[in-house]
Amino acid sequence: MDKKSFTENEFTQFIDNRGHDLSTHLDLEMHCNLKIKPDDFYDFIEAEWMSSAVLPYEPRPSLSKDANEQMRLANLFGYHTGNTIKRDWGKLEAHNEHFKKIIGDENFSLLGLNPSTCLVRLLCYMPGNIFPVHWDGFEGWAEKFDSWHLTPTRMSVFVSPWSWGHYLQVHDNMISNWAPGDTYIIPDKVLHCSGNGGILPKVTLTITGLPVKE
Repeated sequence: MDKKSFTENEFTQFIDNRGHDLSTHLDLEMHCNLKIKPDDFYDFIEAEWMSSAVLPYEPRPSLSKDANEQMRLANLFGYHTGNTIKRDWGKLEAHNEHFKKIIGDENFSLLGLNPSTCLVRLLCYMPGNIFPVHWDGFEGWAEKFDSWHLTPTRMSVFVSPWSWGHYLQVHDNMISNWAPGDTYIIPDKVLHCSGNGGILPKVTLTITGLPVKE
């Protein structure tokens, strides 16, 4: 391993060439706190554990060129299915609709999103698993709503209380010490990553949709 690799590699070059610079600060405030009950989601996970999607972290045809390049580079520098596993529910429309009912109209009002345009995913990261630095391509949302020409809003909602080793990084912001329901907007094309270096499952929602029209 040469000394240069401690400060620069093909992945950092890929990021730098697209204007991502950690020396610049991104202002990021909590968007809202949803009134949710973690047990509603824990009960679902317990009942539906085997129905979750567990996709390998590697390029695939359904993703954009940039998304696949991010995955290829992450694989090159040590990320693989063994350390990036996450349980993922919501691709099935029955699950998506169930999550919307649990969230409820009052919470969607707090989010400022139109529920009919939303794709809700429930994610469970077990201890030792992470999701590498990336920016979102919204391919799943665009395919579901046949809206490749639109850019939706992506929100991250914490379901489980913050615990040892749980984190979300959005550009230069390290988010921790959250409470269930705390919600952050993940700005479009902003690099972020999430992980569980702790001892309890980390459970979150991603909610992707269009803002309510004024």
